[in-house]
Order: sequence, then C-alpha cells, then structure tokens
Amino acid sequence: MKINCGIAEGLLLMCLLIMVFYVPDVGAAAPRNFQVLPNELGVGESFQGAEIRVSAEVPVGSNAVVEFRGDAHEDRLLRKGRRGGLWMNVGEVKVGNAPSLYLVMSTDAALISNPDSDSQWGYQALQKGMKFSGAIPKAGKDKLFQQFIKLKESEGLYGVFPGALKVVGTSTGYSRVEGQFWLPDKTLPANYKIHFFVLNNRKVVDEKTTKFPVEMQGMPAVLTSLAFDHATIYGLLAVTIAILAGFIMGYAFKGKGAH
Repeated sequence: MKINCGIAEGLLLMCLLIMVFYVPDVGAAAPRNFQVLPNELGVGESFQGAEIRVSAEVPVGSNAVVEFRGDAHEDRLLRKGRRGGLWMNVGEVKVGNAPSLYLVMSTDAALISNPDSDSQWGYQALQKGMKFSGAIPKAGKDKLFQQFIKLKESEGLYGVFPGALKVVGTSTGYSRVEGQFWLPDKTLPANYKIHFFVLNNRKVVDEKTTKFPVEMQGMPAVLTSLAFDHATIYGLLAVTIAILAGFIMGYAFKGKGAH
C-alpha cells in the first residue's frame, strides 16, 4: 500500500507541475487592438461618402485580410441588347445571394487576386455563392457576372484591393497593419459587418468580427419615419407641398407672361 500511495503521490505531483509550467498558446495568433474608426456612420442629406480606417496588430510573419460586407439580397436588373439595330431592354435578370456591399483588402495581394486559388475572398469566391436567373445572355453567366461587378464597382459598392492593407510598424513580436475603405454616397442604411482574418501559411488561424451600423439622420430620417410610422401625416404633407409648388410655379410663369 505504501508503494501504491507513493506512486499515486508522484503522479499527482507530476500533474501539478505540468499545470504550473505549461501555458497553452491560446490566442497567440489573435489580432490585438483591432479598431474601426469611425465605428458607426450617420447618413444625412449632405452625405457624400466617408473614409473608414481599420487597424490591428498581428503576430510578425502573419498575413491579414479585412472584409467589409453587407447582407445578401436579390438584385433585379434590366439587360440591354440589340434589336433591329437599336439598343433596348431585352429582359430581366435576377441576381441572388449578392451582398449589398463588398469591399476587401489584404496584406498579401495573392490572397484575394489569384483567380486560380481556392481563396474565400475576392470576386472568384463571391461568384461561387451568387445565382443568376432570368434573361441570361448567350455569353453565359460568367459574362453576366463580370458586367454585374463592373456595375457595382462604378457605384463604389464593390471593390477588391490586393495589398492595400499595409504593415506600418512592428514591436514585441507583433506587426501593426492599417488600411482604409471608402464608403460611397450610395451606401444604404443597414447593419454591415467587418471581418478581420489572421493567416499563417495561407490558412486562417484567427478571426474577429465587428458590426458597423449605418443609420439615416437629418431630414431623410424624418421623412422615412413619417412614411413608415405616420403614413397619413406623410400623405397630407406630400399633397400640401405639391399644392404649394403648383401655386409658386403658376405665379412665377404668370409674372413672366405679364412682361
């Protein structure tokens, strides 16, 4: 019994030593000091777009990807084509599972710009989840996807920026990375999400996500509130404005005719 007790005590002591001296490497790859400035946005009648700055500290030697994304929805687009030598609308195309906003940047350009990779970011990844139906052109869905991307890029709502996330300094085993997104004036009020990924050897080892609310402010917010919450008042106000505008225009043209 003494021998067995001695063995048990030895095992217990060994376990205690392991617990004391072994410190698990949990969160060693996690980004530190992840910041989004500003962390929310108000959209009013004078809103012309805004710059959003993203920064964090990642372990030295790691790469990072930042993805700014809106909820998926369905877009309905009119496709144009030539009929009898004239350009006209030839049908409607439905684009399903398309994010309302898609902006992404990386430290390593190849992470989001290589069309042959299996990356989870960039347009090649976005195309895999989108669905097209309706008046599909003869050129196929690939051509339609490219045209859709060009449309969204022209509106400033989509953008892929390889290498735009820059390393601006290092200290205590961490590198500080920074980048900027530009939200266009077409950005709709909604709750967006910003995902920050840390990668080692092109594999995601950690991720942080934060919400980015965009809310309507000023006169647009008042009119929206009236339209949805006080429809009767909104209708009366619209009719009153229309009548006043009619009187003003009539008086102006009458005054010009008198001369």
